[in-house]
Amino acid sequence: MDALAEYLIKIEDFPKILTTLLKEKIVDKIIGAETRVDKKTQKEDRFTVSPRVYEKPEDITSFPLTNLLAYGYARTDSAAKYLHKSLEGAMKEKVGVIARPCDTRGIVELAKIKQINLDNLFIIAFEDRGMVINASREIKKFKDVDPEKVIKEKIGDKGLILKLSNGRSEEIDLPIAENCSRCTRKIPVIADLGLNDLVIPIDSDEIILKVYTDKGSTVLEKSKIQTKDIPNDIKSALTQKIKEIRENALAKRAKDLEDWDKLSQKEKLERLQQCTSCGICIRGCPVCYCVDCILTKKKKEKAIDNVTYQLTRIAHVADRCVECGNCDNNCPQHLPLSLYFQSLNDAFKEKFKYTAGENVEDIPFRSGKAIKQMELERT
Repeated sequence: MDALAEYLIKIEDFPKILTTLLKEKIVDKIIGAETRVDKKTQKEDRFTVSPRVYEKPEDITSFPLTNLLAYGYARTDSAAKYLHKSLEGAMKEKVGVIARPCDTRGIVELAKIKQINLDNLFIIAFEDRGMVINASREIKKFKDVDPEKVIKEKIGDKGLILKLSNGRSEEIDLPIAENCSRCTRKIPVIADLGLNDLVIPIDSDEIILKVYTDKGSTVLEKSKIQTKDIPNDIKSALTQKIKEIRENALAKRAKDLEDWDKLSQKEKLERLQQCTSCGICIRGCPVCYCVDCILTKKKKEKAIDNVTYQLTRIAHVADRCVECGNCDNNCPQHLPLSLYFQSLNDAFKEKFKYTAGENVEDIPFRSGKAIKQMELERT
């Protein structure tokens, strides 16, 4: 997406944009975020972030922005999934959504099948490298880092960068999810406003804000937050960084898929035999929209084996997969699900010139309209 304008804003001012959305009645609700707080000790776990719905401006006093950027929502939650399942796809009310690039692709796919009303959305989207998964658990492996002293985070070139309460910063070897490291689509496909910290130092109290639509410009103006023009050196560095991130992802994707293609079908099926049909991949998939899941039903009836379970799921959503990696990230058996889907997506792109989640106007190649068109072309 091309931005209409780009600014630097204070991170602490971001909640004012959200309150403006509610005060000006631009949206009825916002899918925001909150960090986990232990019910017994009342201690915050800043590494575990969950969706939270805001309905009143006074509900928003702060926002875990750097947490959400670095870690995403925990477990199977995602903005696209939550919008569809918990807020009925904004069919009857206007909703603000804070989304990752893969969320915006999921929203596009769901809009194609009339599961989401795009006209009722205000989207604030990230440009990002990816996210660190299971951060709350993984951070405990670093004995030199006290989790309770972390006050800010961002994804760096070599891992997770943490800012501590004593002012010190430390980069630890905690990389982004495997799926994210192969993802080449780091830019949202649909948004009103955008955010990123890709070239902003961890010590800075600012973040880059991009305006993509007139609606986004209006909200920014009404929020009355202070904006600064981005210096040319930061603009240049951002362009170069996005290019670098994409080239690295392309190289890793090519290598990993080349290694994957070398495996025999027998070896790939053997990996699927480790599946326990737990259903976590279904719960996490943002483009799985069926009200009554036949796979869940067959599993309960013990009428399906584990390999058929996964192959059916792959066949069902493969042409809608937006490569969010939610199935892979949450699989308790660590099945290489993103490799299955990424290899299929590359094949679909080559054969059908189709990539899921890019544009609402794109016609899925398995749709009735596409099949009818192919039949007409043959005759």
